[in-house]
Amino acid sequence: MKMQAEMAEQQPKRLSRSPTGESSKKTKVLSGPSRPASGAGVKEEPAVEGEVAHGGEGTLAIAGAAVAEPAAEPPRIDISIDAQLLHCAVADCNRPLKPPIFKCEAGHRLCSACRDTGHCRRCGRAAAFAHCGAELDLFVCDARVPCPFKEYGCGISVAYHATAAHQDACPYAPCHCSVPGCPFSASPPRLRDHLTFDHAWPLDRLPGYGKPLPLRVPAAAAGEQQPHRLLVVEGDERRLFALSVRPRGAAGSVAVTVSCVRTAAAAEAGPRFACMVWAQAPAVAAETTGAAHPGGGKGRRLMMEADVASCAVPGGNAVEEGMALYVPPPMLRGPYKEMHLRVRIDVLDQAPASVCSAKINVPA
Repeated sequence: MKMQAEMAEQQPKRLSRSPTGESSKKTKVLSGPSRPASGAGVKEEPAVEGEVAHGGEGTLAIAGAAVAEPAAEPPRIDISIDAQLLHCAVADCNRPLKPPIFKCEAGHRLCSACRDTGHCRRCGRAAAFAHCGAELDLFVCDARVPCPFKEYGCGISVAYHATAAHQDACPYAPCHCSVPGCPFSASPPRLRDHLTFDHAWPLDRLPGYGKPLPLRVPAAAAGEQQPHRLLVVEGDERRLFALSVRPRGAAGSVAVTVSCVRTAAAAEAGPRFACMVWAQAPAVAAETTGAAHPGGGKGRRLMMEADVASCAVPGGNAVEEGMALYVPPPMLRGPYKEMHLRVRIDVLDQAPASVCSAKINVPA
């Protein structure tokens, strides 16, 4: 009994000794619902990649938010400087400076085009040029100004030297209301709201580019205002399209056109669009014609595929330059001369818009 008691006293002492004075065997405390309440003051081991944390949904949500938090943008300030400091020193050039910026022997800052002439046209004598330094290039690159069409809805800030290029391509460049006597001008999205709410123009939404939308459009009677409809493609709210119907010829035919509402500069910047328009004729009953219709009772269809013309005035004269689908009177239905149409708009590419081309097919 005495030997067993001495062995019992020596055993915990052997377990408690180590070169560092600590126990050589540690009890790992697991975090989780089964952890005893007496574990206060014990630090949990951080979860490593591949392990599942048991901290609950709140812990996972906080961790996910921390990972998804984007990097904060550096603070920016608004300053005012002499605009001439950002322009070429040659008076008859006066282009905005953009990197790399050079100066002549006399210290005149020149744009690349003036430097390439081989002499400074400001002083007329200097022929040696030196780079102004990476610091000035960085400053000019980061000198930003609001878009000139900010009041029309564009919230982009662009580099000062790129203002003209952005202005030419900005989709918020103002267009004009086509209602006679209305002086309203705005960006295409705001013009859409104006025409819809103030002039009651119908607005239809295509489900996407490359996806057709069926429409029933009445042809206006003689002397009435020609009908127009606004078209918007889901996912591209900045673009505005217009579908217009005009009488053509004395026989009662009508012409259907699709145009993109944007300025000429915005059209040159692209993208280009194409459209497909189908017109469905009423079904021809066999008892009416006395013979079975080759289409199985279905009416004939007309189809047009064309580039989409651009105009700064919805339904304006500019659409006359584009192609139209000519719908004859037999394809107009009811007392309101209603047409059953299908319209599809496609994005072609980012190349500058060129001369419109089209082809019209009449299925047999």
